[in-house]
Amino acid sequence: MNIVDVATAPARRAPMPDGPTVRPLLGADNGTPVGVLHVTLPAGGRLPKHDHGPSHVVLVPLQGQVRLHHDGNDHDLGLGSVTHIGIGERVSLDNPGSDPAELIVVAAPPDFAAALSA
Repeated sequence: MNIVDVATAPARRAPMPDGPTVRPLLGADNGTPVGVLHVTLPAGGRLPKHDHGPSHVVLVPLQGQVRLHHDGNDHDLGLGSVTHIGIGERVSLDNPGSDPAELIVVAAPPDFAAALSA
């Protein structure tokens, strides 16, 4: 069993203007079959179009506003929603709100989360 406190997990800021802060919570280094990240998007922040390599990804918004761009469509992800992104699907995210947005990202296998943890 692993218990991780988000507040004390090491944070990494993406090297881009208005990029997210990522806190790796669980990943390949501890033998789990999934990787888990806590992601904070600042107000007005964004994450450019990307895929997740060999990982399926599930997004779970915790607070704030998250807009997912996929295949020419925009999807506002709210509290209580869960989004699956399949292998090879390219997406971008932004925070159109005036407050930071937070979400949990679960990746299986954990390769995507492990890459962000390195």
